[in-house]
Amino acid sequence: MVNFSFDILTVFLVAITGMWKAIPLGFILKVSPLYIFLMTATGSVLGVLILFFFGTKIRRFILNRQLKDTQSKKRKRALEIMNKYGLIGLGFFGTLIFGPPMTIVLGMSLIQRQKQFLYWTLAGTVVWSLVLTIMGTLSIDIISRFA
Repeated sequence: MVNFSFDILTVFLVAITGMWKAIPLGFILKVSPLYIFLMTATGSVLGVLILFFFGTKIRRFILNRQLKDTQSKKRKRALEIMNKYGLIGLGFFGTLIFGPPMTIVLGMSLIQRQKQFLYWTLAGTVVWSLVLTIMGTLSIDIISRFA
């Protein structure tokens, strides 16, 4: 039986705002890597879905706050990725570069085929949650061997 602790719930709630915050937090709280991945992927996916389906005002707020001028660094970088790799590249790699919430906000302002973009953003969110959790686990293992 799984002991669903406050630490696991905390990782999930933080993941709603971004996996770059949740994964390190999970390791700091000494949560099992399996739960770090599951809660980060689930929380990040939930955050993306909230912004996609219910977040018109939230997206506007983030765009106005994060991207004050239309030629901001993040927007320029997102356009570069979009032009080079297309919708799939922005959805998949954007989650690693910008984080899932910012990727969905940027993509929704740049892309016409939003449903397809959502699928690639969700795929990128799950894949990068797994990859970053594995990298964190291996890094901690290597450090602990030499410490």
